[in-house]
Amino acid sequence: MADEGTMQDAHVNKEYEEITVVSSKSVILKVVEVVISVFCIGLIVDPFNSFNTLFRYEPRPKLDDIVFIYITLGGFIIVNTICILGHLLGDRMPKRTSLLFSVTGSILHVIAGILIIVNHRKLSGNYGIFYNNNQYASKQYMDMMIASCFFTFVNALLFGIDVLFTIKYY
Repeated sequence: MADEGTMQDAHVNKEYEEITVVSSKSVILKVVEVVISVFCIGLIVDPFNSFNTLFRYEPRPKLDDIVFIYITLGGFIIVNTICILGHLLGDRMPKRTSLLFSVTGSILHVIAGILIIVNHRKLSGNYGIFYNNNQYASKQYMDMMIASCFFTFVNALLFGIDVLFTIKYY
């Protein structure tokens, strides 16, 4: 009888250790996702603000696209921060909820990255610097948009890895 209890405790402890390791990997991913999202917003704010205040006519970024990008990046900063704080307080998120957040985050980050590319292509014509009676794009702002797009896609990839971790190990 004493052996059965010991074996059962060992099984439960092993399961608990696996869950702790997986959830800590997931939390590390969430921390990285938050940092990258903050970095993306920092890169994209100045180009979008300056493009909308400098020019009153086309080409200019659509406000709908800008709002979608900001909501995606900012929304998942909030969601992931709450998940991190919940983990630090000892709460466990259900598997389906974690999957829904990660899948939705991956899809929305891909769409946000595509919208950044679309706006970059639209703006890479005439914009920013006057030369020979034409306006040309500010190289710094265009580079900031591409960097933000790259990190947005990296974040989408991290959300996808989070989905795989959740499916395989949760």
